[in-house]
Amino acid sequence: MTELSIIGLMSGTSADGIDAAILLTDGRTMTRTGCSGHFDYRPETRQAIRACCADPAVFLADLAARASLDRAIAVDHAAAVQALCADFDGSIDLIGFHGQTVYHNASSDMQHPLGRQTIQLGDAQYLAAVSAIDVVHNVRRADMDQGGEGAPLAPVYHAAVIDAMHNLRPAVLVNIGGVANLTCVSAADGTGLIGFDTGPGNALLDDFMMSRFAVDCDRDGGLAATGSADQTILARWMQHPYFQQTWPKSLDRQDFAGLLTTAEFRRLAAADAADAAATLTCFTAQTIAHAIGKLPVTPRSVFVAGGGRRNGTMMQYLAAILPMPVITDPGDGFDADMLEAELMAFLAARCHYRLPTSFPGTTGCRQPVSGGQIARAR
Repeated sequence: MTELSIIGLMSGTSADGIDAAILLTDGRTMTRTGCSGHFDYRPETRQAIRACCADPAVFLADLAARASLDRAIAVDHAAAVQALCADFDGSIDLIGFHGQTVYHNASSDMQHPLGRQTIQLGDAQYLAAVSAIDVVHNVRRADMDQGGEGAPLAPVYHAAVIDAMHNLRPAVLVNIGGVANLTCVSAADGTGLIGFDTGPGNALLDDFMMSRFAVDCDRDGGLAATGSADQTILARWMQHPYFQQTWPKSLDRQDFAGLLTTAEFRRLAAADAADAAATLTCFTAQTIAHAIGKLPVTPRSVFVAGGGRRNGTMMQYLAAILPMPVITDPGDGFDADMLEAELMAFLAARCHYRLPTSFPGTTGCRQPVSGGQIARAR
């Protein structure tokens, strides 16, 4: 299989912007180019995404609003592609485009108006046309059609990253975006691959900071660092049924949003915003540690990527709970800021070569699935 030059594009459930990275890969091995960057959404795009995520059934029922947001997301991604190509000395073979998740529900419970499906917005055909590059997109649907959760798709790349670092198994790689997920690689041959969403990542804290202070996040965990986590509330929240479920399992960004409106949290937030931030921060750390404690093996190391690793208070909480090293700076092991963007490039190569992108042990699909569709530049 020929190594391809691929741009991977990822906008996670935090909807803070677009991570873009160029990877040389054949879908099995990879070489980083060092060409990457983060590109903010335009304010109007971000505002529309948040409105859609807050009530996707109502928002998406307005076909004009949906089409407008579909195009706006693609326009912002096209700008990221153009900027990255300008910095890269070479041609691009393919784009891996995740799109913006606005709804995800893998449950068979059909009470929600949108039912069991996953929705990522972004006009892939437009992106292919303006970039003049074929675009792999819609990477989750095939997995759900085979009975899978549709998420997480990261384990196949996380496993490749851990394999490339050598002698670290068993190891866990955690990515903390709006939702947090982990991959556990235990065997030397890559078998025994486990992956699932552990719980809320940055979403609850980000939403609290936006509603209370009109800022996107608790920068570096500064506010939480001045407060104390409410252990009574945390103990109650940890009884949530999701944490009793075994994997595979996945979450939507909004699945835990109701915790912010409970009477107990409202009282805490009214009394002391720092304590409220500390409680939300500690909750994410506890849910990750709880998930690691349920694994069939004890990892030698836990690597952390994603925006959550920049929250020093969250990392302190996590390190205090876990008995093994928590590594937020892997050196040359991988780019912790661009891991998900590189993932999309890796998945695009696997789609191109029809290699599996998800597995029964990571999503619950009936058999290994090669997901994705290709929007042709022509």
